[in-house]
Amino acid sequence: METTNETVVPAHYNPNQLVTYKVIDLDATDQTISYPTVKVTDIEWELEQKRYNTKNLAQYISRVNDLENRLPDYLEMDSEEIIADICSIFGFNPTKQVEFEATARITGTVDVPLADLKDFDIDSIDLYVTVDSYAYNIDVDAEIEDLTRTD
Repeated sequence: METTNETVVPAHYNPNQLVTYKVIDLDATDQTISYPTVKVTDIEWELEQKRYNTKNLAQYISRVNDLENRLPDYLEMDSEEIIADICSIFGFNPTKQVEFEATARITGTVDVPLADLKDFDIDSIDLYVTVDSYAYNIDVDAEIEDLTRTD
């Protein structure tokens, strides 16, 4: 028997069809009942949202249960280990900003046409410095000081 991932839509399926259904509101004090009329697409959307919420709730309950099971162990751990463990349970990856300062010596050459050499000003060079980090998210401000000619 050959199996395929093909979806077969019934010939009588109409996603825009209006449907009336019964809603029992158990949260209300008098348990109200209503009969809304909506399109099939609206019901499908609401069901998909319920499935999504149910899946997320199950994951959350599982994580909370893991946390409850580890609570006795936390009494013997220091705070950093506890925080790291809780973060791993919930899939968090917290960061802390570490400030740094660096000193760099940059040397280079610039080709200046001989006709412009008399009027050439080294400060007219727009020098940009970039810093990349492959392992971490980094934000750098670079300031060029003391740009001087060495010849």
